[in-house]
Amino acid sequence: MLTNMQKALGTSDTAMQPTPQETEAPSVPRQKTDTKPGAGKRARAKKAPAVQDGKAAKETASKKPTALPQEAAAKATGPTLVELVRRHLADQSEPRSATEIATTLSQAHPDRTIKTTVVRTTLENLVAKSHVQRTKQGSSVYYTATETPAPTDAAESPTSVQPETY
Repeated sequence: MLTNMQKALGTSDTAMQPTPQETEAPSVPRQKTDTKPGAGKRARAKKAPAVQDGKAAKETASKKPTALPQEAAAKATGPTLVELVRRHLADQSEPRSATEIATTLSQAHPDRTIKTTVVRTTLENLVAKSHVQRTKQGSSVYYTATETPAPTDAAESPTSVQPETY
C-alpha cells in the first residue's frame, strides 16, 4: 500500500531509504536541557463552550451563584446564625433539639432560609467551643446554653491581662 502511494506521488524508492550515516548514529540518550521543574510538561488549554444561539453564554451565567438583594441585605444587617442560636438557647429554660431550634428560628425570621442541618452544625461548633452543652436522651440530642456565654465582640470582652515575663 505504501509503495503504491509512493508511485502515485512520483517519489523514488531511493530517496526514502536512509543513508548509511543516519543508520550508524550512536544510541546516546538525549540530555535534558531545561532544569526548571515541569518545563517539559504540556499545559492543557481549557475548551471554550461552543456558542449556539447564545445558549452557552446563558448556561455559564446561570451557573454562577447569585444572592438575591434581599438575602444579601438581611445577611449584612442582621445577626449571624450563631448569634441567633445562642440567643434562642439563652431564652429557653429546657433543652431543645436542633429541629426545634431550626423551626423556631425559621418562624421568627421568615426572610432567612434556615436549614436543620446548618443549625445542627452550628450547635456542634458551639459545643466544641463550650458555649453550648449537649445531652443525649435515648437517640435524641438536646442542646442547652451554658451559664456564662463567651463574648462575641472584642468591645464586649473585659480588658485582657498580659502574662508577666520574667
